[in-house]
Amino acid sequence: SSLRPRLARLLEGEAGSNDPVAILLVIGFIEWISRPDYDAFDMVGVFVQQIGIGVAVGFAVGVVAVRVLRAIQLPTVGLYPVAALTAAALTFGLADVLKGSGFLAIYITGLMLGSTMIPAKRTVIAFHAGLAWVAQLGMFLMLGLLVFPSQLPGIALEGTLLALILCFVARPIASLIASAPWRFSAAERTVLAWAGLRGAVPVVLATFPVLAGVPDSREFFNIVFFGVVLTLLIQ
Repeated sequence: SSLRPRLARLLEGEAGSNDPVAILLVIGFIEWISRPDYDAFDMVGVFVQQIGIGVAVGFAVGVVAVRVLRAIQLPTVGLYPVAALTAAALTFGLADVLKGSGFLAIYITGLMLGSTMIPAKRTVIAFHAGLAWVAQLGMFLMLGLLVFPSQLPGIALEGTLLALILCFVARPIASLIASAPWRFSAAERTVLAWAGLRGAVPVVLATFPVLAGVPDSREFFNIVFFGVVLTLLIQ
């Protein structure tokens, strides 16, 4: 990337931290729709609990994982990626059992393992990069099986409005407010307002209400899918 390192890191960090927060919001709103006794205070309480426990577990397991990987001497280099994968599974599982955000926890543990010196680091990174590609291919395959092109023309207007609002209204306003405390040039603020790492996470999250049986959730899934594809094409 030709972007300044600080700006590139900010965009990458935003992309990673967005996902756990988005997951919590989606789960919270599904509960709000499904349960008459659920309100905003319940949602805020769950949000704080999930974020707090997720951060604590991710940091704690990350510290332990780094020290253990530095201390032990495994018989072959190929076992270090297995050890890192084990740390990831423990992070997500422990946070989930404690009613925290496993996605946020595993993100923090991954950042700690990736930003410190551990044995066979290149092998670990190469292994997880390959594993990530396999996971993405599987995810896109499953999403493709859920989409029926014949249903998309009926929601084209809603999907187009969603994409245009996201690109030209919501993200520019949100990015300008969020970056206000820091010194960025006008060009950099424009990049923050327009750019961003795009992925399939919004489409995956749109399957949550479908699985929960929320009314009209299938139409909602199609709108989100159409909007995500359109934003990718526009940007």
